[in-house]
Amino acid sequence: MDVMQLAQMKRQVAWHTQEVKHQEIEYHTAELALEAAKKKVEDLKKKVVEGKHMLEMREREVARVVEEDRRKAAHR
Repeated sequence: MDVMQLAQMKRQVAWHTQEVKHQEIEYHTAELALEAAKKKVEDLKKKVVEGKHMLEMREREVARVVEEDRRKAAHR
């Protein structure tokens, strides 16, 4: 192997080293984004459950008031 080939191999190794470093950074960034997204999903899931619960409570309250009004109207 001559000096030129060795130099070319060293440049290729340096290039691949940089590529791997960039890939590692992208990987870690994606992992962090994934964890943040998972947390957001959990938070949104809790909000949906709470919202459905509140909606059910309001619907029962409305039904109760409507029934009371119907009874009052029937007794008049």
